[in-house]
Amino acid sequence: MYEWLASWLAVKQQSSACTTVPPRLQSSRVVVANATTAERLARAKGYPYPRPATSFIFCNGAAYTFDDSAWVTPSQWHGSLEHLLQLQVTAPDGTRGSFGAVLAQQGVKQSVLTAETPLTPILAIGSNAGPEQLARKFPLDMFPDGVVVPVIQCVLQDFDVVFAPLISSYGAATATLEHSPGTAVSVFMTYLTPPLQQRMHETEGAYNLCRMEGVQLREGLALPAHLEAAQPVAVHATAYNYNHQSGTLHLPFDNPGSSPVALTEIAAAGRTYPALTQVQMQAALRAALTGVTAEQLPGTSGSSSQPLHKLNTLPSIQQEPPGGAEEPLSAEGLDDWILSNLDQPTLRRARVSALVRAAQPFQYRESEVLMVIGTALSTSVK
Repeated sequence: MYEWLASWLAVKQQSSACTTVPPRLQSSRVVVANATTAERLARAKGYPYPRPATSFIFCNGAAYTFDDSAWVTPSQWHGSLEHLLQLQVTAPDGTRGSFGAVLAQQGVKQSVLTAETPLTPILAIGSNAGPEQLARKFPLDMFPDGVVVPVIQCVLQDFDVVFAPLISSYGAATATLEHSPGTAVSVFMTYLTPPLQQRMHETEGAYNLCRMEGVQLREGLALPAHLEAAQPVAVHATAYNYNHQSGTLHLPFDNPGSSPVALTEIAAAGRTYPALTQVQMQAALRAALTGVTAEQLPGTSGSSSQPLHKLNTLPSIQQEPPGGAEEPLSAEGLDDWILSNLDQPTLRRARVSALVRAAQPFQYRESEVLMVIGTALSTSVK
């Protein structure tokens, strides 16, 4: 299942010893056509999006769920798809049957996934575990032969899912990993065929593809089951993930006690970082970036660095913005701010540049960057 990464590493080892710069991939934007204002706002505020409470296989736009304990990790398939085809899954309409029957019903061509097809496991810590985001990334008009992605629930020890220094091109504050000793966080792992892997890379602008060593990744296990000492189907010491190129957003700004901020929507045990919902983080960013204008984007005429508005606390949507702002944060005002990021790309990039300047690097030392995807200002999908 690691064939692509093994091949890439072999090429790297054969290259000159002085070559240390990882390859760079141009990102590609995912466009949702004809979205209404309400849909655009829902997408921005809905990150990281609903995901099933168990493992599932994403197939042609839908999630087919199954018990975590029924999964067999691909390294144990021994050159056969028998396990996958016989796996009993539940369709979105509640009917149960074998996944082989789903493939036949959906008309997925056999060439999409064979016993020889390499599957690369890459963590899904944020929206990549959400079926609606996977549907945006892997539309059938782009993959007419079919889409099959096993998405396996896992527990990652000593890490947490926190906010990155990014406002995405679709308006959401996105996620990244941060080292957090003692924390166990719920994540998923996507198994990607080469075409889907390439497409996933292209949609991860502003992120690096990384390889982490010395981790404890428990595959096929929900966090509540982990807390009850249930056993995973496999344990991995190596994990591949997308992490933001500039690391982690720390709040409050200009505060010696600042720290990463976890996503409330992502379950964790033993969490030590403060946590905010997507809407609360949007409110915090709106307050902090009040003075940032499009003219302050680096490289534009007359650009200059605008200091971030100091936040003494982490505001929620109900709180008044720190610093004596005249109006409290309201849902209407926040929607206007989100729409300004969606409709004014230069302003959004200026705001992202300000966040990047305030970011802190990823703190886990046993992490290697395998690929740099786009830049911090890429317009793509996380």
